[in-house]
Amino acid sequence: MIAIGLLILLLITIAVGYLLLNPWLFGICQPSLYCLDNSVGPALATPLYWGTHWLLPLSIVLIFVRREVFNSWWKVALPLGILSLILILISPPIHGFIDEPDRTTVTEMMVWIIDVVSTIVILWKYWRLSRTPKVKPAQIG
Repeated sequence: MIAIGLLILLLITIAVGYLLLNPWLFGICQPSLYCLDNSVGPALATPLYWGTHWLLPLSIVLIFVRREVFNSWWKVALPLGILSLILILISPPIHGFIDEPDRTTVTEMMVWIIDVVSTIVILWKYWRLSRTPKVKPAQIG
């Protein structure tokens, strides 16, 4: 249920990002006119829409993994997600004069890191579960 909730939350964030990037498609603005504040696009909409696409395959995979694998993933993903969110929030909304990445670039980097770490954790946990001997309850002790 948690994995399905994460998938729904991810789809909502992608939809909100798309809505904020293209408000005229939904009748909020006149065609060819961006009526929202110019900081909304680079600061919020672009990271939401473009930065989170790579989490979609991961969230679908998480629906089908075993409970033990999901619990192991959750213990790693939660601190990594909090760290990612902090780094995204402190990054500048748009690329400045110095060579620091903007919010969209940081979002994309953190999503890639979360995907790679999640893949490693999921594969490692499945490997560990496959190596443990399957003992029936009557055979113990």
